[in-house]
Amino acid sequence: MSTVDLPRAPDLPGWMTALRDRYLHTETGQFVLHGNINDMVLAAGRVWSMTAFLDQFFSPSDKVVVHYDPGRGVWFAKPEHAARAAKVLVEAGLYTEQKLGGKPTTEKMRWAAMGESLVREIALERDPAIVLPQLEALLVRRDTPCAVVIHYAELVAPDGMVGNLGFADRTAAATLHRWSLWDEVVRSDNLVMLLCSTLTGLARRVTGNPRVGVVRVPLPGALERARYLAQIRPTLDPDRGETLTRITAGLQLRQIQDLMAMAEPVAVPAQSLSATETRAVFQSAPTALPIDAIADRKKEILEQECAGLIEVIEADHDFSVVGGMEPIKDALMRVAGHVKAGRKSQVPMGIMLVGPMGTGKSFVAEAFAAECGLPVITLKNFRGGLVGATEANLERVLSVIEGLGEIVVIIDEADRTLSGGNGDGGVDSRVIARLKEFMSDTSHRGRIVFIMMTNRPDKLDTDLKRPGRLDMKIPFFHAQTAGERLAILRALIRRHKIDATVPDEEILPILEDLDGYASADLEALILLAYDDFCAGHLPEGVEAVPEKLTTPYLARAVADYMPTREKDMVRYMEWLAVSEASNRRLLPERFRSLSLDELADNLAAARRKALKLEW
Repeated sequence: MSTVDLPRAPDLPGWMTALRDRYLHTETGQFVLHGNINDMVLAAGRVWSMTAFLDQFFSPSDKVVVHYDPGRGVWFAKPEHAARAAKVLVEAGLYTEQKLGGKPTTEKMRWAAMGESLVREIALERDPAIVLPQLEALLVRRDTPCAVVIHYAELVAPDGMVGNLGFADRTAAATLHRWSLWDEVVRSDNLVMLLCSTLTGLARRVTGNPRVGVVRVPLPGALERARYLAQIRPTLDPDRGETLTRITAGLQLRQIQDLMAMAEPVAVPAQSLSATETRAVFQSAPTALPIDAIADRKKEILEQECAGLIEVIEADHDFSVVGGMEPIKDALMRVAGHVKAGRKSQVPMGIMLVGPMGTGKSFVAEAFAAECGLPVITLKNFRGGLVGATEANLERVLSVIEGLGEIVVIIDEADRTLSGGNGDGGVDSRVIARLKEFMSDTSHRGRIVFIMMTNRPDKLDTDLKRPGRLDMKIPFFHAQTAGERLAILRALIRRHKIDATVPDEEILPILEDLDGYASADLEALILLAYDDFCAGHLPEGVEAVPEKLTTPYLARAVADYMPTREKDMVRYMEWLAVSEASNRRLLPERFRSLSLDELADNLAAARRKALKLEW
């Protein structure tokens, strides 16, 4: 491995290329690596652990490479590095030759022996208060350039309010900050690398310092996954390889390794290093891999990786089972067409579905995802009780979303999900700011589609709702006519596979009197009628159980069902939906001709009535 020149490898990961170039062309000597830092690294046609990759990367520069892990201790990349470090630490007065057991032999052998003693002496040292001064003694020596790698840096210098941190934590943060500014460190050809899974866990004194380079290690992209799959499964044919490349999106290489139950790896073919398409790295040999089982296991891995912060769902229905809502379905089908055709510039960055509860927002969102052919995840409660936990959870989720690539992200009840209430110490503002930054990243257009659902858009951050983040805002209302309610009822009968004989001429008069019933109410009605049918409870006037569900069952269910809703609040939610709509064509006819002044007056009146305001 010593012959591998990683700094000049043609397939050096982009994140390491960025770090290398900034180090060479600026005076930045301290870097924070965050994100996918515990994964394997594919470079120079080989697979490396992160530690082995860094050791080999610095090998051509002949730096002393020393690692510090607060859970493991201190170790050196090579024995000769320990010998050189021993000489520096003895000259700095931190150790004596007698303590390290130097013997009066040749100079080289003497320091080699002391290097071995040094390794034994500090190998198990975990206390930052002891280790950091020793690392500093190495960093200030211009004649012995070194690279210091601190693993789990967030445990060495954790973030938090100064008053809540212990003296050791504050001192460690100050030491790391001072290293980034100290000319003796920066100009001595030295390098400090701080590794942490989430940036929010590390002291902001360090991460917010412009002299510190912050580099995110992303989850492996499509080509990287393809090359790795080709390496561990060299018999994959292009079609199966491309399928597996797509299925494994959002996973680490380690996780892909576990999924594939890999055999001993072989070197990636040299010609694949310059491949520009994922299919190009696979050979043409047949193989049989359980694609469905891999997809199911991936779902489990992602949900476990995000510790319940997301749920991966399978969209099991499309617009064929969505009744009514023709303008909404037409608008979303147009977007789905752009997604499938690859017209990324015409795909909205995000879509907001707004309207009263029970109007079918969630059902339509999943149907849209199915029409697009994209996987779906729902964002669950990511708030944590500890300082910094919420921001760390959000970063973990966003990292997975970005790694998954082509995906629909559903945020239900967004007004509650994105708000932690009063007295949150500024967490809400930081969460919203980070989410806005992510949603407005134009590199995500056409790949990541956010669908945000709410019945109280007035509680959402105004800037979050602007075009460029939520380009399309679709209002949802209760069915306006008996015909619309009939279309929904027919769709519900198909969805639940109910065998029914309910002619239009019989059912329309029943539906005429159901003004204000939500889609959820209509679903409750048909399920109540079907439950009576299956239980053999005959409606009045019916003497024998029919072969299929008939109109009398539905009529009795309508008379029996009691919808629970707050009319004033529902009306207010309807006016909010009207005010948020991005196009008049999406509104019911009775709202389309309203002027902006009329809309504002009606919204204000509905708000006063719903919220019981006196003014």
